[in-house]
Amino acid sequence: MLIATYFELNPEKSPSEILDAFQKIQDAKIGEMHKKWEVKGWYITPDYWGVSIVDTDTVEDALRNANAWRLALPGIFTVFKTCMAAEVEQYAPTLVQLIRKFK
Repeated sequence: MLIATYFELNPEKSPSEILDAFQKIQDAKIGEMHKKWEVKGWYITPDYWGVSIVDTDTVEDALRNANAWRLALPGIFTVFKTCMAAEVEQYAPTLVQLIRKFK
């Protein structure tokens, strides 16, 4: 399943603190705990917000990832929203069926 995440980093956290948190996560080998975790895209903006898309099989992996960041650097996020997602091409037929039900 695809998981889409929108996040805003705390502007009071320095780039070096964020990189240190990333290194802590790498050192803890959190990725090895995931059953499946394929990063499709991970983007950050100069304004300290970003988005990521990951392919995973379990909600636990998504929760583990989000909380690893929070534990590695408390207060790292000011906003964190994550949810299952689908590619538009895959969802379009379902949406068409749904629309027909309401006509």
